[in-house]
Amino acid sequence: MSYLRSSLHYMWSTTDVLGKRCNWFVYRGVHKETGESVAVKTFNHTSHLRPLEVQMREFEVMSKCDHENIVKMLAIEEEVESRKKVIVMELCDAGSLFTILDDPENTYGLEEEEFLRVLKDLSGGMKYLRDNHIIHRDLKPGNIMKYISIDGRSIYKLTDFGAARELDDDQQFMSLYGTEEYLHPDMYERAVLRHPANKSFRATVDLYSTAVTLYHVATGSLPFRPYGGRKNRETMHYIITNKAPGVISGVQHSEKGLIEWSKELPKTCLLNQGLKELVTKLLAGILECNAEKMWTFDQFFECATDVINRKVFYVFYMNEGKEIRLYMQPDKRLQDLKEQITLQTNVPEQNQLLIINKSLLFLNKCTLMLNCCIFQTYKPYRANHNGGCWKYRCQRSDSLSALSACFPNFPSTVNLAEDASFS
Repeated sequence: MSYLRSSLHYMWSTTDVLGKRCNWFVYRGVHKETGESVAVKTFNHTSHLRPLEVQMREFEVMSKCDHENIVKMLAIEEEVESRKKVIVMELCDAGSLFTILDDPENTYGLEEEEFLRVLKDLSGGMKYLRDNHIIHRDLKPGNIMKYISIDGRSIYKLTDFGAARELDDDQQFMSLYGTEEYLHPDMYERAVLRHPANKSFRATVDLYSTAVTLYHVATGSLPFRPYGGRKNRETMHYIITNKAPGVISGVQHSEKGLIEWSKELPKTCLLNQGLKELVTKLLAGILECNAEKMWTFDQFFECATDVINRKVFYVFYMNEGKEIRLYMQPDKRLQDLKEQITLQTNVPEQNQLLIINKSLLFLNKCTLMLNCCIFQTYKPYRANHNGGCWKYRCQRSDSLSALSACFPNFPSTVNLAEDASFS
């Protein structure tokens, strides 16, 4: 029995499986002439039982998409023997976001830089879909692939458009798609619990799935977890429909136990406190079942862009021996920086002294931070106060006004009486 399959320009082995679902398989393949590695998506008998219009929808949606954060479709061809259509796509060899999160190394979520990369690429791909009036309907870590570009950059891309369709913001749909942990509560009620309800849904269901995905990426866990998982679906429905506004997680630790609600990311989350606060605000805005309280796509994109574009000041707080990261908007001033330091350290602004290259730094409170620092990580930029100090990993600009710190000359001999008076 041969495991090799082929189309006009590509061939693949059915033993080299990259991924699978109930109605499709994705195999590693190659171009017959160039040897270029690709991913080939084939469809089984169950898939072909769907109406032809539904079958063709994925081909049509993917053929219209051309964006860095969408897995690129290379061709639609027919398998030689079965004459069934296959989708040939670019190969994302680094795996899915789900497999990355499933790594024990990422038990408590991704590191800060990688989380921001996911946020940037996920929001970028979603914005492209909305600009083209497309709804995905099955957003989750398993449908986000990691691609390593020729120049070594990591790029996250949306994939699996089997449930996708065109839908304007003011339009509604009735059909049910998605994975239950990432489903909007209204869809969960109908699709999972099978409750009869004549409800229609809007494109904003993608926002809810995005919120669950981002929480998963930030913490390594799902936000809403009943005891027993999928075996306790009624409790899951209770959690996602009864949470208060601003609550971003609800966990049941024992059978029939109380729900532990939280408006904050867990302490085990690897994100710095400054970024945690920004991400919590974003999650609270789109992790809502109430359509009137949920953010719009524009609000989400605006908030995501704000987080992504912030400049980071790395601060070492000597009193507690820890690093602090301050996420500042590009147009913020020295006064704003000091306020952020106070929020994270409780050190009053008047007690904060900035030091750079062993010199005191004197700046007007209205000085733009981008005008006083060149963001590079190898030359320290320091601050001091009456009880601790910080280190900013920024290079000083030559135009800064600084005063060299002067220290008294200490005597070379020890004398208790004289030393006491000297001090």
